[in-house]
Amino acid sequence: MEKKNKKKQSLVIKDAFRVLSFIFAAIMISACSKKVVFPVSEVVPAAEAVVKVEKDDNKNYEIDLEVSNLASPNRLTPSRRYYVVWMVTKKHGTINIGNLKINRKNNGELQTSTAYEPIRIFITAEDDDKPVLPSTQVVLNSEEFQV
Repeated sequence: MEKKNKKKQSLVIKDAFRVLSFIFAAIMISACSKKVVFPVSEVVPAAEAVVKVEKDDNKNYEIDLEVSNLASPNRLTPSRRYYVVWMVTKKHGTINIGNLKINRKNNGELQTSTAYEPIRIFITAEDDDKPVLPSTQVVLNSEEFQV
């Protein structure tokens, strides 16, 4: 009878170790990235945006932005030609990180990396595809976050 109890106890300990290992791995993976959901926009209320920011082994920041239900910029008032994604950094101000192309299903995504730590991401509607400064027509704007 004692041998059966030892086997059961051994199996319980092994299972507990596996579960704890899985939980630890999940915590480590999620600790390295930040997922930010954008609040509802007053300009395009149907639009939904999520950005995932992850610090890689080289201490760069991987940015993965996904947007859905975002109308084409030419349907805005006033009409524009491009959507441009910007990031606000702690030490380097506001930086243009690329254009957001919207497909026929009104979805878009942008993936990029940067050496600068972002604290906020926002999208503007622009007439120029490579603006140096963002326009005042902010379409989507995340809250401030920490990676």
